[in-house]
Amino acid sequence: MCGPVGEEVRAVFERYGLHAVTIGRVTAEPLVRARAGDQPVCAVSGGALADDAPRYVLPAAPPADLEARRSEDLEPLAAEAPARETLLDLLASANIRSRKPVWRRYDHMNGTNTVVGPGAGDAAVLRIKGTSRAIAVALDGPGRLGALDPGLAAAAAVIESAANVVCSGARPIGITNCLNLGAPESPAGYWTLSETVAGLGEACRALDVPVVSGNVSLYNETPDGAIVPAALVGMIGLIEDRSRVLPMAWTDGDEIWLLGDPAAEPAALAASELAWRRGRFGGRPSLDLEAAARTLSLVETLAGAGLALGAHDLAAGGLGVALARMAIASGCGAVVALPRDGARWPTAALHGERAGRILVFSRDGAGLAAAARDAGVPALRLGTARSGELEIEAGGARLTWSLGELAAAWQQPL
Repeated sequence: MCGPVGEEVRAVFERYGLHAVTIGRVTAEPLVRARAGDQPVCAVSGGALADDAPRYVLPAAPPADLEARRSEDLEPLAAEAPARETLLDLLASANIRSRKPVWRRYDHMNGTNTVVGPGAGDAAVLRIKGTSRAIAVALDGPGRLGALDPGLAAAAAVIESAANVVCSGARPIGITNCLNLGAPESPAGYWTLSETVAGLGEACRALDVPVVSGNVSLYNETPDGAIVPAALVGMIGLIEDRSRVLPMAWTDGDEIWLLGDPAAEPAALAASELAWRRGRFGGRPSLDLEAAARTLSLVETLAGAGLALGAHDLAAGGLGVALARMAIASGCGAVVALPRDGARWPTAALHGERAGRILVFSRDGAGLAAAARDAGVPALRLGTARSGELEIEAGGARLTWSLGELAAAWQQPL
């Protein structure tokens, strides 16, 4: 930390009662030199510590039973007629229900910088004092998906965490990660590790977002074997004008649009919360990274142009849970009709899960549709926010829920 910039950094540390000193400087010389006092103790090529470092590559092969798990037939579940009880059951599930019993025990207003707190948006939003800016932060991981495709699971973690900050009105600018895996010495273990790292990299390149830090936790095993591969991604996004933070609560009369792949197919139920609750743990998931990146970029464009007044991403529980969450948050229902091309697989259309899909609401549907066409992103007008109940038409069935029963299911104690 040399010069004026170094002094500014040091001042920030001192303000928080922390100690900071200069320990080195960047030079044009391609050597890393270290001294202890006046004595040189190290002079090594920078390349030897990075690009030219030796690689530790082990034999890799997918688990022997992977293909059998991927071939599980999810068509009967996807074709089921939607039921009121299914949405209520999903909202009350341990993986979806409200985390208020957790976050209410912690001081999420520490520093008085919180603009959007827990439960009010897809990401936490914190102001940057002295500026009009704010940062949005989110942590995400798709859990069981790693058992079917660890590379796709890692990529989905990046996309879902990016979607969270985008839905708050932010531009993703960097990630940190925690990769939790089993022992890498076996062919299946090393394959899982290499696939996870590759998927993480592919998604970050698709979004043009750097990995600024992270860690890998290996040897997470029990006598029954390794844990399900779990890639967790923390995303940070930048909001230039925090007065334009996007909420997830619509108002009466707002048009509700689905951006991205409708995912009305059996594959969207692979490793989904609904499939898990029905005792199904197979299937062949998929994710189009380039399409997901276009969708997230479109949301940024819509927010900047005032065409999206709010947003919420589709994650666990799919479209049905996302609509219910927004209705609960806004205290306002909606009338929604799923597209007819999803009639063959209505339960997949309502509860399928695939990263990179966003619900937005707007008062300018024509402008929104035009922007989506220009961006090459599918955009479906699902319905309109309306005071009263949440009403969803899917697969020829018209289902309704009161906001009270939706909230009661979602607010079940942990």
